[in-house]
Amino acid sequence: MAAGLGLGALAAATVTATPAFAADSCPWPYVCFEDGNGNILTMYRDQGWQNTSSLTRSASYVTDARHDDCAQLKYSDGYIDQIYPGQGWTVHSPIVAINILSGC
Repeated sequence: MAAGLGLGALAAATVTATPAFAADSCPWPYVCFEDGNGNILTMYRDQGWQNTSSLTRSASYVTDARHDDCAQLKYSDGYIDQIYPGQGWTVHSPIVAINILSGC
C-alpha cells in the first residue's frame, strides 16, 4: 500500500540525475516521487506491486532512497524499468505502478 504521507512517453529515455536537493529530501526507506521543484509528492515503502496515485503519475523525478532494494517502475505505455538504491532520475512519462523488491 502506498505511504502517501500527504506531502503533498518515453520510458526508455536517457536517465538524468535527480537534483541533489530532491535526492537529499527523500528519507530511507522510501522511493519518492517529486515535482519539478524538488517537493515530495508521494512516498512508497511497501513491497509488491502497487498502483500509483494521480500525484505520483504527475511527478517529474523519482528517487530510490532504500539501501539495498530496487524498485520496478511501470510506465503508462506498459514499459517496466528498474531503479537502484541511491539512484534518481527524471520521469518522462507517467508511472502507473511500482514494485519494491527485496534486494536487487
